[in-house]
Amino acid sequence: MNARLAGKRIIVTGAARGIGLAMVRCFAAEGARVVLADVDVTVGSQQATRSRDEGHAVDFVGIDVTDEQSVATGVAKAVDLMQGIDALVNNAGGSSLNDGALTDFALDEFWRTIRIDLLGTVLMSRAIIPLLIERGGGAVINMGSLLAERGVAGRDAYTAAKGGVHALTRSMAVNYAPAKVRVNCIAPGAVLSERMRGFIRDDPRVQANIAKHLLGLPEPEEIAEMALYLLSDAARHVTGSIIRIDGGRGAAG
Repeated sequence: MNARLAGKRIIVTGAARGIGLAMVRCFAAEGARVVLADVDVTVGSQQATRSRDEGHAVDFVGIDVTDEQSVATGVAKAVDLMQGIDALVNNAGGSSLNDGALTDFALDEFWRTIRIDLLGTVLMSRAIIPLLIERGGGAVINMGSLLAERGVAGRDAYTAAKGGVHALTRSMAVNYAPAKVRVNCIAPGAVLSERMRGFIRDDPRVQANIAKHLLGLPEPEEIAEMALYLLSDAARHVTGSIIRIDGGRGAAG
């Protein structure tokens, strides 16, 4: 069978660990040239080297998605390394145990979450979409969350940020469809990343939520498979979609 992403050039942010790293490895195995972008230079460089040692076309570029100059410099370097760009995955993001109800959390935590989850998506997309338009089209995947679609106690900063990502995805899809740029969003529930395992261990709120995933929790590689589909030619008529991968959590009430 032909590699499903043969010849495609892709940037994945927040890719030194977890879902992002699973995406990098999946895309590279399917024939893509991938830039692994992350603010963690040490781990990101190590992971890119590991992938190259396995015979895959993966490079590391340090990017802080919350900083406009870092984004501009990093994107220019990534595009130069790959000699172009076909797709972007806005994976960088996340919440912390400092989140809570809006009357309780520190505003610094709110702005931290907004910057990495929502502003990071905006800055990376602003840098990449003009390049996709110039080449005649391409694809963007934003990473959302099931929590943007339903109320949950104690995560108001994160739900606000990811709700913005979901709404932004739909608007981007409408704005850039005439230029053949597809924009979709993957909205996982809990995923068995290293980070989530820590949350499960340390946070009773997370433990209670896990029990409502009817099919259990997916591994990061399963999220990567959905991203692979959305970036492939098989999804050429898919745009503006918010795709949940939540083990039935959204149906459980």
